[in-house]
Amino acid sequence: MGREGGYLWIGQSPASRYQGWFSDFGDGRLIKIIEKIEAENGGQAVALENNFWNLKIIRQNLAESFFIFGNNCLAYEVDGTARISIFLDIKESYQNPEFGRYYRVWRENDLILASYRQDAGFPAPEVFLAISGDFGEADLKQDWVRRDYEFDRRRGSVPWDRWVFAPAVLKASKLVFAVGDSREKAIGAAREYWRDFEINKRKLEKEQERQKAGNENEMAKYCARNALKMLFAQKENSIGLRAGLPWFFQFWQRDEAVSLKGLSQFEQRIALEIFWRQMAELKANGFHFETADGIGWLFLRAFDFYRSGKFNTKEIAAIRECLEGSVGYFLKNNTRDGLAINVDGQKTWMDSLNRTGAAIEIQSLRLNMYALAADLADDRKQEEYYLSLEEKLKQDIKKLFFDGKNLCDRFDADKNKLDSTIRPDIFLAAYIYPGLLSKKEWCVCFEAALAKLWLDWGGLATIDRSDSRFCGCDTGENPAAYHNGDSWFWINNIAAIAMAQVDKNRFKNYIDKIFEASKNDILWHGAIGCASEISSAQNYESAGCPNQAWSNATFLELLAEIKI
Repeated sequence: MGREGGYLWIGQSPASRYQGWFSDFGDGRLIKIIEKIEAENGGQAVALENNFWNLKIIRQNLAESFFIFGNNCLAYEVDGTARISIFLDIKESYQNPEFGRYYRVWRENDLILASYRQDAGFPAPEVFLAISGDFGEADLKQDWVRRDYEFDRRRGSVPWDRWVFAPAVLKASKLVFAVGDSREKAIGAAREYWRDFEINKRKLEKEQERQKAGNENEMAKYCARNALKMLFAQKENSIGLRAGLPWFFQFWQRDEAVSLKGLSQFEQRIALEIFWRQMAELKANGFHFETADGIGWLFLRAFDFYRSGKFNTKEIAAIRECLEGSVGYFLKNNTRDGLAINVDGQKTWMDSLNRTGAAIEIQSLRLNMYALAADLADDRKQEEYYLSLEEKLKQDIKKLFFDGKNLCDRFDADKNKLDSTIRPDIFLAAYIYPGLLSKKEWCVCFEAALAKLWLDWGGLATIDRSDSRFCGCDTGENPAAYHNGDSWFWINNIAAIAMAQVDKNRFKNYIDKIFEASKNDILWHGAIGCASEISSAQNYESAGCPNQAWSNATFLELLAEIKI
């Protein structure tokens, strides 16, 4: 559950150092505050509910509810009254200091206060936490408790054990936790949120009541939208879309651009705000970004929005300026014999691999840029120039990459050698620039690729299953399987869209299975209500980052494409 840049991720018991309540302290930094809140004698968890406005753990003897009232406030409620233990682990998300951590805890009138400071590496001199509620009895402590994080251990994500601080046990039914970089801010927020506890609860509930979902398909659509909203956060003077939570909380240009079309279905204003922020960043950066494909995805979204009439004359002129600048930069720095070349260090989306040279999806992105430039040209000579670039590249790609059955993944320009490894990037190429091949030719290519990549549970492996590099089980933070086996939900969704656009009847079984796998991931697996990053190839599971932006966004695109 996320709100205003922060998030709460909980389960029956802490299984990851990334679980708990995290607050956004600005500049893209997430600070973990609370590791766990636990009602004593609650018993085993029997159900976990994501009601979107709250999270509820139903235990054998009681139910616990969690609410995010604001980025700086977490609220907690238990049915009845219980002794409630609080565990803190105040740290920056990626930091895991063992020593030099100093907590203080004290009672001040009707509040419990705690403060934290760290010897080095922490973004704030001191953090203050104020706890308000209906507690009377308060047992203040200075205890440390060791945790073993089983989820992190499975992923090979060190450290998977850690000591957390237990400052208090409070006898209460409702609590409010407010954090700030000063004692006064924390106290003021805690008192305000406690005073309006029921009002804030009802406000959250009403926000969700406006959105009603019926069947599973509608619920999955609503979940994907809600999961994307959880990833909104302030980026300087604009809105940003985090790549994923909990650990991909950065604003990655490529991930944002890929996600814009799905996001625009229900948050057009924010999608366009992100789009124009990226355009401004592109211009300020000399018309290029560091990734191999980020600019291409941005202009693919420009074409999408342009065709749907979202730009006025002035905005079209601004896009034309950036597009011409980027094409000029690419022709000078990233083109060889007409092909779009990415050099070492300019990563494709398969960023754990070295795919330097001419990758097939990068060719399609360049073709789309030429096509858009021709459409936006303000004189006939310019239009003909871009059309000639488009036609030549199209013919060169078809001659070099396509053998009548297979479309190669990459051409190594330095070695003058084709990389014929079968990967799902051809589906990206078809989605981005369907005019590269005829529909008949795409059908042949898709069927050849599916024979090598298809996973019966409803996804695509990232490499030919018979390749010696294929790794069927996800390897966590070890990237062995990441792009050499793991199935990515966003790629699966795009593959289904491409197949539907080419021949929805011929590929119906594949499209339906991909849709069901993505839907079930959102509804029943991983972080409930969120689209995961990946699954292992051999066995269907939710793995990787639990809430991934482009998995949610492309699922929404797939829903729209197959008209569900």
